Parts: sequence; C-alpha cells; structure tokens
Amino acid sequence: MVGGEVERVSARTRSIWLWQLVLTAALVVLTLVLMLLAPEVISRPTIVVGIGVVIATTVVVMLVPWDRVRTRVVALVPFTGIIAIGSMAWGTDLLFGFLWAFPLAWLATYYRTAWIGGLVLVAGIIVLDTASHDANVNATVRFTIVLLALTFLSITIHTEARKTGAATRLLRRQSARLEETIRRVRSQERRVNQMLNGLDTGIIRIDRNGQLLAANDAYITLYGLDRRDLSQPGSSVEYDGLGGTALRESDRPRARAARGETLTDARLWLFDAEGEWHTISASTVELASGHSRGETTMLVITDVTAAEKAQQTTQTMARTVSHELSNPLTAILGYTDLLMEDDLTGRQREKLELIEAAGERMERLIAEVLRAGGTVQPVEAPRRVVDLRDVLTASVESFAPAARLGDVALELAPGAALPVSADAFRIRQVFDNLVSNAVKYTPPTGRITVTATAAGRDAVVVIRDSGIGIAADDLPLIFTDYFRAETALESGTPGTGLGMGIARAIVEQHSGTLTIESTPGAGTTVTVRMPLTEDAVPVGDGGADAVPVSTDTRATRVGGDTGGDTGATA
Repeated sequence: MVGGEVERVSARTRSIWLWQLVLTAALVVLTLVLMLLAPEVISRPTIVVGIGVVIATTVVVMLVPWDRVRTRVVALVPFTGIIAIGSMAWGTDLLFGFLWAFPLAWLATYYRTAWIGGLVLVAGIIVLDTASHDANVNATVRFTIVLLALTFLSITIHTEARKTGAATRLLRRQSARLEETIRRVRSQERRVNQMLNGLDTGIIRIDRNGQLLAANDAYITLYGLDRRDLSQPGSSVEYDGLGGTALRESDRPRARAARGETLTDARLWLFDAEGEWHTISASTVELASGHSRGETTMLVITDVTAAEKAQQTTQTMARTVSHELSNPLTAILGYTDLLMEDDLTGRQREKLELIEAAGERMERLIAEVLRAGGTVQPVEAPRRVVDLRDVLTASVESFAPAARLGDVALELAPGAALPVSADAFRIRQVFDNLVSNAVKYTPPTGRITVTATAAGRDAVVVIRDSGIGIAADDLPLIFTDYFRAETALESGTPGTGLGMGIARAIVEQHSGTLTIESTPGAGTTVTVRMPLTEDAVPVGDGGADAVPVSTDTRATRVGGDTGGDTGATA
C-alpha cells in the first residue's frame, strides 16, 4: 500500500490492524523461540491449527474495509483469537495461555460487556482442557491462577479504558469548544481588520522594542510601507514644519509611541513619495498587556490636511471680509460725526447717535474678529458687574424702529435690578441676536414680549414672539453653525445661521444657559438664565407690567443695532 493510501486509512481501521498485528507478532516471536528450544512442541497439530487460524485472521483483517463494518462484527476478530489461542494451549499446561491477554485487552478496551463473554470463553476452554486431561492439583492451581490473572487484567483494562474514554470525550468536547472559540476569534479579528482597513485614519500597534505588530491600510498607504515586510522603512518622511527640517528617528511618532510616550493631537508634516505634503495629527493609546507579549501602544495618525486648509481658508476670508468692512464703516462714522456738528433737532440727533452707536459696535466686532484670527467663536474679555436690564433695555430700544416698520408690537418688562458679572459688550451681542430674530421672523401685527426677572440666584430673560416658529426636527440643530431652519428658508429672510451658536457660547462662558422652545406657526420662546452676583438680593419676583417701548425714548449708549443678521433661524 502506497503512502498516500496509508494516510487515507481511518483511525478505526488502524486500531484494528494494530491490535491484530501485536498478537500476530507475539505469536511469531514465540513460535521462533520454541522452534529453537523445543521443536517437538511446535509440531503438535493443535498448535499448528491455532497458529494458522491467527495468521489467516490477520490476513482477513488487513483486507476487510472496517469503516463499513459494525462494531459488533469487529468483536468476532478477538473472539477468533481466543479460540485460536485455546487450540494452541490445549494439552500444554497453558503454555500459550498468556496470549489470551491480547484479545481480552482488546475486548475490555472497546466493549462494555463483550470482554466478560471473552473471559467466559477462556474459562470454558480451561475447564474443558482440565477435564480432558489427567490434571493434578498443581495443574488445577495453575489453571485457576491463569484464569484469575486474566480476569483481573481484563477488569483493570476495562476500568482504565472507561476512564480514558471519558477523558478522551472530554478532551474532544474541549477541543471542539476551543476550535470554535479560535474560529470566532479569527472571525472577529478579520472583521476588526476589515473595519480598521476601512478607516481613513492610520492605525498601528507597536511594542516597546519598536516592532510594528499590526498596521491598517491607511497607515501603510500614507507612509508608503511594503505590505510584505512592515519592518522596512517607508517612503514618506516626517518634518517639524511645512518645508522644515526632517525629524530624527528618535523624534518620530512611531519611536515615541514605542517608548510609551503619550501623544495627543501632536501636529507634524509628512512628505510622501508622490511629492505631496500632508498635515497629520498623532495620538497614542496605551493597550492592555498580554501574557505572551509585553506592553504595546496604539498609534493613531490622522491626515488633517483638508481640515487645516479649510480652516486657514475660512480664517483668511473672515480676516479679509472684516478688513474690507472697516473701510466703508469708517466713512459712515466720519460722515455721522460731520452731520452731528450741524444744527439738528433733538429727534434727528438721537437717530444719528443710534447710527453712531451701531457703527461703533460693528467696529468693535470687526476688531475682535481680526484679533481672534478670523474665528467666529466669542473671545472672553474682562468682566464687571452690570445691570442686565440696562443691557436688555438698550438692545430692545435699538430694534424698536425695525419693529415699528414691520408693524410688530415690541414690549419690554425690565423688572427690578439684575446685577450680573459679565462682559456687557458680549451680553449685548446675545440680546441683539435674540431680539433681532424675533423681529425678523414675526409677521405684521405680531407681538414680541421681553421680560427680565430674578428666580432664586439666577437672572431670567425670556423673549417670546408670535412668529413663524421652528419645526421640531430642526430644533435640535438650531445651534449648529451655518444651519438654517426650513421655516426660515421658506420665509426668504436673509441670514448666516451663526447667531444662535455664538449666543449660546457667550451665555455658557458666563456660566448660564440658553434654551429654546418653538412651535411652527405659533412662535418661539427663548430663555436665558445667568447667575446673579453673590451680593445681589432679589426684591420680590422682579416682575413688572409689560409696556410698549417708545421710539422717542433715548437709547442707553451701551451700543446700537448690530443689523440682526444672525439668530435662531438664521
């Protein structure tokens, strides 16, 4: 039989062959020894028959396809061996009796009760042999000892075989579970690798020796690594600045991660093999140590080139626009000053002062945008104790003309004093945005009420209008930069979608909150809460009857109209 055929033989067939070949080999060796030492014994007919039966059985065993044979049929082989050994042992004082250990061990190993039948058969042969010959006491004792020894041997083998079988079944179940666990782990590993390879962010895992243990496709592509050998250096080079100096090997993120350093959004520049520059952000995450491997670190590389360019473009545009706005604004303020030198009525002078105040506020806003590098987020300034109702009154009065022009009733109930620690300019910006929105999005004959009260340790300002409102789906997004609600877009009112985000940021910088409630077609209510100063003692509930704001009342010179182009629905 060729090697390939042997490999295809089942474990069951090999086991049957082994048991039978062991018996045959023992018999052959015993026969050769007896032929040398006592050839007259081998010449006995019963011995020749027994040897022939064993050899013939062995030939049959080697030819039968045992995978197709039932287990009970296989038991005939060891039973045939018992009979053949009985033939050889007949009348020889059990000279060949020790060979019964082989078939009995076979039966005791694989069968629950067949081995008992084998012992009974052996006992029957011994009894018949004893009865057929003139056996003396010594022979009887010897026969008994052989039978008892075979019995104890069979019991021991059977017991151990049962234990071995139980252990084998347990090991097989555990092996099956282990294989299933390994299969699930490998499946999860494949899924994790697929997810990591689907990311635009480069991710590697590195140990303390600097060995790269794993890398996703984004990192391999960004650094130009050889997929077949990740230990080789990549074609991309890291620099400390755009067109700056190449980083030394010890200063590169990979080397720093291997040393266990903590990186958080560390910015550097990467020059790839295609001749392109990339702005990248490097961060590290310490990973749990395994039993077979020491500490490892995950290095996350994010290509922020597009975001960096977008931010630079936005800031440049904001600075340019702000700078260009300052020129016509300077002209407006200049001519306003010239006009105020003429002989004017009180009402004319008051209107020019409002224009001048609004222009000065715009100048300050432009200056702060330039100072902040073109960002739209508010910049904190020194604070002082201000009366919130004064700021609110000035803001409402500045929008009174726009409200009157739109046939909208604008009413203010300023209540009692509300001292807060704040940047008055920024708080005015908040109220200008909110009141501007209310005026812009309230249709003619509508109504806007502004109240300012003290509630416990907080100052509460509520701006309620009967305007177009905001849909429930748009309300959670109202503070998102550049977002405009559907109702605002349908109304055709111009806006940028920045006002509410800026207003909330300013209020939160003052440890306050800004909330909004709205119903389409029914109006919007905006509530601003800010902490009162510690020495402020509210008197009553700070309420007052709402009264219309007269356009003849001179506005407090906290600032003028901002134009109101940013707001809740802007």
